[in-house]
Amino acid sequence: MKKHYSKLKAFSFLILLLASSSLIAQTYNDADDLADAVNDATNGGTFIVANGSYNDFEVSFEKVATEENPIIVKAETVGGVTLTGESAFRLKKSAFITIEGFVIDANGDNTLVKLEGCNNIRISRNVFELATTESIKWVYIGGVWDDKTYPFTYPSHHNRIDHNIFQNKNTPGHYITVDGSTDESTDVAYQSQYDRIDHNYFKNNSPRAVNEQESIRVGWSEMSASSGFTTVEFNLFEECDGDPEIVSIKSSDNIIRHNTFLKSYGTLSLRHGNRNRVEGNYFFGGDKAIGTSPDGATLYTGGIRIYGKDHVIINNYMQGLNGTKWDAPITLTLGDAEEGNSNLTKHFRADNVLIAYNTLVDNSHGIEIGFDNNGSYSKDLKDVTIANNLITGSENSLVAIIDGNDQGNNITWESNLFNPTGTATTIADATTTSFTASMVKEENPYIVSESYNDYTIWKTTDSSPTYLSGVNSENIDFDIEGQSRPILSNPGADHFSTESKRYMPLKPTNVGPNAYETDENLESLYLSTISNFDAIEGTQTITVTANVDWSTSTDSSWITISPVSGSNNGSFDVTVSANTEYTERTGKVTITGGDLTRFLNITQSAADPKSNLTLINDASENDHVVVNYVFAEEIDADKDKNNIAEHSLDKDFDTQWSGEGVPGEIIYDLGGTFDLQLVDFAATNGKTYEFQIWVSKTGTDAADFINAYATNDNLVSNSDGTFKGFMFPTVATDTKYVKIVGYGQPARPSNWNTITEIEFYKTKTLAVNNTDLADEITLYPNPTNSQLNIKISKRNISQVQIFSVNGKKVFETKIDTQKSEINMDVSKLAKGAYFVLISDNNNSKTSKTVIIK
Repeated sequence: MKKHYSKLKAFSFLILLLASSSLIAQTYNDADDLADAVNDATNGGTFIVANGSYNDFEVSFEKVATEENPIIVKAETVGGVTLTGESAFRLKKSAFITIEGFVIDANGDNTLVKLEGCNNIRISRNVFELATTESIKWVYIGGVWDDKTYPFTYPSHHNRIDHNIFQNKNTPGHYITVDGSTDESTDVAYQSQYDRIDHNYFKNNSPRAVNEQESIRVGWSEMSASSGFTTVEFNLFEECDGDPEIVSIKSSDNIIRHNTFLKSYGTLSLRHGNRNRVEGNYFFGGDKAIGTSPDGATLYTGGIRIYGKDHVIINNYMQGLNGTKWDAPITLTLGDAEEGNSNLTKHFRADNVLIAYNTLVDNSHGIEIGFDNNGSYSKDLKDVTIANNLITGSENSLVAIIDGNDQGNNITWESNLFNPTGTATTIADATTTSFTASMVKEENPYIVSESYNDYTIWKTTDSSPTYLSGVNSENIDFDIEGQSRPILSNPGADHFSTESKRYMPLKPTNVGPNAYETDENLESLYLSTISNFDAIEGTQTITVTANVDWSTSTDSSWITISPVSGSNNGSFDVTVSANTEYTERTGKVTITGGDLTRFLNITQSAADPKSNLTLINDASENDHVVVNYVFAEEIDADKDKNNIAEHSLDKDFDTQWSGEGVPGEIIYDLGGTFDLQLVDFAATNGKTYEFQIWVSKTGTDAADFINAYATNDNLVSNSDGTFKGFMFPTVATDTKYVKIVGYGQPARPSNWNTITEIEFYKTKTLAVNNTDLADEITLYPNPTNSQLNIKISKRNISQVQIFSVNGKKVFETKIDTQKSEINMDVSKLAKGAYFVLISDNNNSKTSKTVIIK
């Protein structure tokens, strides 16, 4: 009986399961019936459209399903259902719905798939094609038109568009548009967030329109301050020529990675927004010739164009591109605005941008800097770092300065490998930029060509040079192929490794409806960049883009972090206390999430030593500094040259002293006796000079001078025409004369010496209001290396302060009881001279000098 009951129970369960399945997986051939069934569903389900061709198949869904019980609307077989005419899917205020497997071969003026105020919608394994004469956005993600108050009732987020084909677009409008909603009261726009566009095949988007025919547009100008957290990855773009911007990023905090761009006119453009990351993408010109648009514009295959702040462009590969100006492999034009000072439609200058570990090979041009759009862009770049890139080519120049707009020290070059071949040059039309060996090394990269997925790629070998990382803001742990990248690694996108390859350039079979779906949604943890801190207390906010829980820590007491942990996307503040030392300091912030670890290298500038010093040649009535001797002056009336020595003291940066010959000497009479601590030196913009500083207490004979520095190493000026301060290791007491010994410009080379302006700083005198007290004080032993004793004969000591020679307080003690003698441990003070300021009970003060040996 028990056995019979078990069989009956199992049979009943099977009948119920079959009945349930038949209810969940129904087949439809009518759009209205499908819409009614989906909108009436209570527990999710799968809704199948029978294979065949359907005209004007327009379906509107307004249904919130759940992650546990999603709704799937799919063709009976992938590619088995063709929708023609005015066919379209519209989803409003919906969630957890998948549209899968359709061929939408439509015509008319409908958006093919429109998501309004939706979340967790998936558009997968479809083919999109639209014949129209109108400007149409084919797939649109946005908000609900009448949901106008932030926070919105129906925010758009976490939608995915994957494994589709978008093809044969010939009118304006985008293949995919990621938009959002606008708060009516504040007029602030917010983008749809956390959307993912992956494994799609975008092809044949042409001819070129003047604007608004990007293959993907993420955000728009008015929402560029909004954080989209959109990920665009593993897509193939082929013959996508419709717009100067193949992919246009117009919001913040997005990731564009592991995509392949093939035979496409235009660039991946960071047009608006901040903190975007472009990583691991391939760009191939594919022998596509320079073209012409219908309006006569010249068309080029290009790479990456950059505007905005805090972007990271790393591990990208660019080969066979013919673009220039707007479309160079890496394009850094000037801007027509600075962030915060103009409306959001402007071209904001590139600011705090990292361009590192990219490979440029066999392109017509390389990195192009300074294009000003016929003079309409005038804002210089700021704090751009170009590091550890590999550039090689046989024509034009690897770096070109456009329109005479050399950016000089606005760009930091570090550890790049350049290999010009054929007629190519390293840099063209530079006026202030010149490369030292630490910035650019010209050597053979020893790269070889390999075939993969019908591409020929140039890769590093075990003979390729390795450099230390020139990137301070973060550690770059992987290369373009997903292989580990050590600190000492090959420049360029590829680091030579025998590890298995995770990422390679894509071909059509890797994307679209029939591609195999791998689990590439691995752990991710990305950070925005951080700038160097000034010496004062400061805070910067770091944006975290992640799919893991994360925590932070620091190795330095002067760095604080808040909050110290988070989950998924978020942010934290890094705060540094004021740096009172006269040396730059560095620390590290470590961020750990899942199995991933990231680092932020924190650098804070030294305190300004001049703040505790007094300028001697201050152009006042007490300024008696003059030129005592000069070995040569550049005076040539025919060439309008009058670079006399006195110009180095005239407080005018438009004049200068110049003299040819090395070593070349100029001597300054300080007009008195001073305890000299620092010399501020400025030279010609765009040139780097080397020199030494010698001082004298007595006269101007050679034997009277000693080097202010212990070694005979040359000092090096700034190359941007600004002052650079040279603090002496010890105070040059009782100095009367200063001799500058010039060694020209060895890097150029040139024997010309130039000083635009020079300034001399003495130590400040500590205030003392009772000189009689000095006679009653005994300070011993002096010099000392451990114990310092102070004795007073007729009164009691109330306070002792010790100052360094530049006025910084290094020790203080207050005496509460009456004492005529105190003992102090000074063993922790550095060697050198110090002022000891002693106060008595009547607040009378005097100072003594002590030497710590």
